[in-house]
Amino acid sequence: MAALPVVSALARLRREPFDDLRIADHVNQLCRDAAHVWRETLLTPLVTLRLFVLQVLHGNTSITHVRQLSGVGFAPASYCEARQRLPLTILMALLGRMVQWANTCVASPLRFIGQRVLIVDGSSFSMSDTPALREHFGLPPSTQVGIGYPVGKLLGLLDATTGLFVHMLALPLFVHDMGQVVRLHAMLRSGDILLGDRAFCSYAHVALLNAAGVFACFRLHQRRRTSRMRGIERWRRGTNRPLWMTPVQWQQLPKWIDVRLVRYTIAIPGHRTRHVVLATTLLDETLWPDAKLAELYGRRWEIETCFDHLKTTMQMNVLKCQSVDGVLKELAVYLLVYNLIRLMMLREAQRRGVPVNRISFVDALRWMCCMMLGIGGVDELLINPHRPGRRDPRVIRRRLKEYNLMKRPRADLKRSETFGENR
Repeated sequence: MAALPVVSALARLRREPFDDLRIADHVNQLCRDAAHVWRETLLTPLVTLRLFVLQVLHGNTSITHVRQLSGVGFAPASYCEARQRLPLTILMALLGRMVQWANTCVASPLRFIGQRVLIVDGSSFSMSDTPALREHFGLPPSTQVGIGYPVGKLLGLLDATTGLFVHMLALPLFVHDMGQVVRLHAMLRSGDILLGDRAFCSYAHVALLNAAGVFACFRLHQRRRTSRMRGIERWRRGTNRPLWMTPVQWQQLPKWIDVRLVRYTIAIPGHRTRHVVLATTLLDETLWPDAKLAELYGRRWEIETCFDHLKTTMQMNVLKCQSVDGVLKELAVYLLVYNLIRLMMLREAQRRGVPVNRISFVDALRWMCCMMLGIGGVDELLINPHRPGRRDPRVIRRRLKEYNLMKRPRADLKRSETFGENR
């Protein structure tokens, strides 16, 4: 009789949030395709993944809390070992399947223009202070060992229509985005439009995208001087080869490319940027007038909101794993959970005929939590009111407690006469 609660809890964990996706079948098939061998114990790959998802849904809560949430009395050490055995390739393959599912359920009217618009941008995250993570990701400048925490860099590629992350790279802190964005080019298709800020606007990058049939729309880099107010400008290949390219790759680039410049002014109160200069390979002014390009580039901000959902709402700003492989798996599961939530929002938006960004992300996350716990949540998600031009000053009202910043390792502070002596 004592085994009945565990059986009931496992059955609840195996419930599908989307009956038609059959995620469990896909996980098992991916494990077989990868020749991943496991024993039929309590923590199978599917159960381990579901527990991992449950943990992330609750703000990356502690393992002991996951035991209570799931109702499965596993040993914390066994769960950690099961997560270590879970191949990262299976998580990334499942992420790719999820992006395919989203594309099949997107109705063509929801596309902004009929072709795929992707947004690239970077962010950062913190993690546990271990020698392996310090060596791989690095410490922030002017930070000593034992005082600060390792910080990694994220480079994400977002589908602007579905709101799903197509891919994300976890990089060391002292790596420039431009040298790594080429790793995301494999996710692009001919005819796509790539949006990005000025960090991605370089001759080499635009030329590579041009060769692949991908249109670029970036904010003009501040170091590129131009005398044109607008119109088509010819950029020539210079003599200064970027460090991330080999001499052979540099010589294979065309000697020149045509780039269109667009200038416009933002007169909305609260916006930091007033004057914007775009560099784009969308050269046809009939199909792409300046106003339409300004509207297109305005969608670049959506990836900032998505990063905020991940790092603030879902608390991905601080990861808990203590190995490099563990951190990569933790990020992959965060993306899986985030994309599942966006998939639910996408379906609800199409069912109710509203833009997907009007569907409440927090409410969709709570619905997912209810589904994973076997509680019948409310299928009809909340719709946020349309409030264009809403702005608030970036200040906090509630006062923080006044503690000294740590300027010496904790062990040194404990050896001092008083803990308040933090100089």
